[in-house]
Amino acid sequence: MKTKRVHSTSVVIEDAGVMITGKSGFGKSDLALRLIDSGATLISDDITICEKIGKSIFLFPPNETKGLLEVREIGIMTVPYIENIKLTLLVELVEKEIDRLPKQTFTKLMNTKIQKIKIKGKNSSSVAKIKLKINEINDYG
Repeated sequence: MKTKRVHSTSVVIEDAGVMITGKSGFGKSDLALRLIDSGATLISDDITICEKIGKSIFLFPPNETKGLLEVREIGIMTVPYIENIKLTLLVELVEKEIDRLPKQTFTKLMNTKIQKIKIKGKNSSSVAKIKLKINEINDYG
């Protein structure tokens, strides 16, 4: 069983693990908060522990931050959390312009192929884009 700590914030949307990556200040925790407000559940904030089991990666929070979410301008808040969720989608937050019609992309994490999208996390449509992508993955693989 292999594990890896990744600088990311992770949530679960309808049984699909979503790991949000990006540079500090790009809005990982803020996007997670908006996803939680729309029905997602927190897995981890700031650091996600990835554990490879078989051919899949499962997401866990570090023990020291279980159920904690940084909410800028308010502080560290306690929220419901879940763990041991299969990674379905990696979301990379970027600041540069993205192609209007990008090709489907994948990334390798722990030698496992994972679907990936790049979005501007601070855009108001980010939550809807992630949910649409999760639905597409669930419908078509």
